[in-house]
Amino acid sequence: ANMLLETIRDGDVIAITGGKAVSAVVENLSPENKIDVTVVPLTGGVQGKFYTDVNHLATQMAERLGGTPMLIHAPLFAESRNQRDMLKSMASTKEVFDLARRANVALVGVGSVEPRGSSYYDLNPVPEADRKMLVGMGVAAEFMAHLIGENGRLAEYELNSRLVALDPSELEACRTVIGIAAGEQKTRPIRAVLNGNFLDSLVLDEETVNAVLETMERSKHVA
Repeated sequence: ANMLLETIRDGDVIAITGGKAVSAVVENLSPENKIDVTVVPLTGGVQGKFYTDVNHLATQMAERLGGTPMLIHAPLFAESRNQRDMLKSMASTKEVFDLARRANVALVGVGSVEPRGSSYYDLNPVPEADRKMLVGMGVAAEFMAHLIGENGRLAEYELNSRLVALDPSELEACRTVIGIAAGEQKTRPIRAVLNGNFLDSLVLDEETVNAVLETMERSKHVA
């Protein structure tokens, strides 16, 4: 939260994802003065996940900072590729995503897919057989609701093609992209996202930092 406050300035657009980590950042925002920012979602919304839903967090962040939220009135997952294309082309959705593409700062959670309790499965129910298949395919992370392989590339999984969300590559125009994650179970996902070169900054707790560095050191020796 402090890093975000040091990064943003009046007139900035902040683009965010939903999730527990971003929610924790929002809860800890305590600016000394109001900051004239616009907060926009990077993804569609998730029904029934109010406190970690991207629209709720965009509203909360804007209120705490003294700025303005822009909400997205579209679900995270469409029922088909055609429906996704239609939803993304709607004027109201397009306006939000166009603004998100030009955001000055992006705050993005890094999600895991392997544990049964992974927040990715809160977003969309995935059959048990598919969970095992995803791990077998080398899928290591969820980033902006996209499944990412260990090499940092988007996985060829059908749900990725139905996402009402910006592609991670569209963050390139952002001045600063801040990733946030906590917990040793995020070690593999963090490495995947780092391999994709999606981030400018990464905020972790100490245990997670040590776990990531340890696995990187180990893989260096193996190589």
